[in-house]
Amino acid sequence: MRSRLVAGVAAAVVLGLGPPTGSAWAAPTEIREMEAVGAIPLGDGPAARPPRDAALKRALSDAVLRVALDLLPDYDPMEAKVSLSDLLGNDPLAYATSFRILEDRGERPALFTEDPDVATEYVVVVMVHVDVNRVRRRLEMTGLLEPAGEARRVRVHLVIEDLASYADFAALQRLLVDDLGVRSALPVEMEPGRAVMEVDGDRRPDALLEAMLAAAPPTLEITPLATDRRTIVVRIHQIAAPAAAGGARGD
Repeated sequence: MRSRLVAGVAAAVVLGLGPPTGSAWAAPTEIREMEAVGAIPLGDGPAARPPRDAALKRALSDAVLRVALDLLPDYDPMEAKVSLSDLLGNDPLAYATSFRILEDRGERPALFTEDPDVATEYVVVVMVHVDVNRVRRRLEMTGLLEPAGEARRVRVHLVIEDLASYADFAALQRLLVDDLGVRSALPVEMEPGRAVMEVDGDRRPDALLEAMLAAAPPTLEITPLATDRRTIVVRIHQIAAPAAAGGARGD
C-alpha cells in the first residue's frame, strides 16, 4: 500500500497544485528547482514509517527549508525562540508543487547522519520544485518576513576595531545617519580601542559596507576587516583636511 506521503505527492504532480487563478493571486508564481538529499538513520527497532518514505519527506523538507533561509539572510537560529522547521510545519507538500526521485540509494553505511552510534541509513536524492510564494507567505504570517511592499528592516552590528577616539566614532555615526539615512546608529558596546554600533536600516551588511565606502568623505578612511550575515568589522581613521591653497601668510 502506498503511503499517504507518496499518494499525496502523486496527486500534487497530477493536479499541479498550482495557486488558484483570480485577483487574490496577482503575483506570478515563482518556482525554484532544488536538488536535495534525504537520509534517515536505521536502527534495530521497528521504524515509525517505511524508511524510503521518511527519507523522501526529509529531502522535501530540506528543499523547503533552504528556500526559506534564502528569503531570510539575517535569520540566526541561535537567537530564534522557535526553529524555522517548526514554523514551516510538518508538511513539505504545502510548499512543494512536485518532485522527482533522482536516486534511490537505499540502505547504505551512515554518511549524512551525525550520530556516531548509527551504522546505516536510508538515502534518496530528489529534485524538488518549491513554490517560493507559498514559503514567503508563511514567513510573513509568522512575522519573520515583512509583507511585500513594506520597507525592509535590517539591523547590523558594526564593529570598530582599533578605535582611536570618540571623534572617529562620531564621524562614522554621522556618515550613517546623515548621508546614508539609516534609522539609527547607536552604540551598544564601548571600550578602549573598540566599539560596537547597532545600525537600524534597510541594507544587508555587504550592501551597507559598500554604501559606507562610497559615501565616506576624503577625511574619513574606512578599512573593511570582515563581514557576515549580521556583522561588519572595520577600522576607521580621520584624516586632516589639506590646508586651503592661496591663503595669506603673515610675516
